[in-house]
Amino acid sequence: MAQLFTPFTLKSITLKNRVAIPPMCQYSAEEGLANDWHQVHYTGLARGGAGFVS
Repeated sequence: MAQLFTPFTLKSITLKNRVAIPPMCQYSAEEGLANDWHQVHYTGLARGGAGFVS
């Protein structure tokens, strides 16, 4: 578990930690596309410290 919060490098990309957030909340999509709600939600997750948000 100690490695979870260490940097991770894959080729030319370095993440500040190994916490990755997968695509979620697709039920909130409109015709399969992300909307303003998604932008706010994922921005909050990224600001909260996730290393990768897809």
